[in-house]
Amino acid sequence: MIVFISGGARSGKSHVAEQTALSLARKNSGQLYYLATAKRSDDEMVERILIHQQDRGETWITIEEPYYLEEYLMNCEKDDVVLIDCLTIWLSNVMFEMNDKMTKLEEMVREWIRVARKKQFSLVIVSNEVNGGIPFLDEAVFSYMYTLQKLHQLIVEQAELSVEVQAGIPTYWKGEKE
Repeated sequence: MIVFISGGARSGKSHVAEQTALSLARKNSGQLYYLATAKRSDDEMVERILIHQQDRGETWITIEEPYYLEEYLMNCEKDDVVLIDCLTIWLSNVMFEMNDKMTKLEEMVREWIRVARKKQFSLVIVSNEVNGGIPFLDEAVFSYMYTLQKLHQLIVEQAELSVEVQAGIPTYWKGEKE
């Protein structure tokens, strides 16, 4: 199963994603992976990462990888559940630090989905909604937002479940609550 969960900053999307992944794991009896894309870039980020790890407890196998997610996805097995948190940070990592272009980024995300389907594990992808409000005139920001929205469309097209979270309340746009 492919699941896409989005929302604004601090909307509660990660909590909804974690609960969804836990529900899938209870049904499937596979391993439960948390694939974290954030880097330990400063003291605040280190603290946030530690808090999130403590909140999740020992149920999760946490993997920190800011760039090459497919390497870890290839090692998953049938009935595993993988939560990628989050697409937004992963995209900024690969787009700005590795200068990857849109076609390569789309292919990478398509590969995640292809691997999940082939190996029959559930993939839960979390992302931020960044396209609300006044458009940015900065070319790099505009390119990032455009690319992120294209990736959102690609994932939602393939997903069985698509959820948007606002103020901690999930709205199910595609599929039914797990």
